[in-house]
Amino acid sequence: MNATPIDHEEVLWSGTVSHWHYAGKWLLAVISLAALLATFFVHVVDDVTVLSVLRGVLAVIALSLIVWISVDRSRRKYIVTNQRVSVEFGIVSKQSTELRIQDIRSINLTTTGLSGLAGIGRVEFSSAASDDADVIFWNTPNAEKIRDLVRSVQSSAGATAS
Repeated sequence: MNATPIDHEEVLWSGTVSHWHYAGKWLLAVISLAALLATFFVHVVDDVTVLSVLRGVLAVIALSLIVWISVDRSRRKYIVTNQRVSVEFGIVSKQSTELRIQDIRSINLTTTGLSGLAGIGRVEFSSAASDDADVIFWNTPNAEKIRDLVRSVQSSAGATAS
């Protein structure tokens, strides 16, 4: 299962989950790094061993969170081409779901809160064959632009078909 374009297919947009999705983890990583940095300037404890362990724990927490965010973002990829929309999951073992542009019957956009004000949202693409969304772009940046892009591809495909 590969979500790369074939033959005359052109990638119009490709993306992944927004960093806003990881705001809590980013905040914790920044706090851990700030606390680590503070241990070099603020006298916390007298014991050098305890200080070294504290610094190590803070560094491991921050590094683990940053690696987690990077891996989680890289395992999810969203693609819009001139022929289909697709979502691909996984790093080693991959799973993809795709829907042809001409089969899309509804596009639902959901934005909420501060991330919604920043243009981040969930875009759901559905065909007439199912009640649920077939392809979902979760917490994607420029959600409205993606919806509008797919609508314009549908319109241009309809115009060339007639």
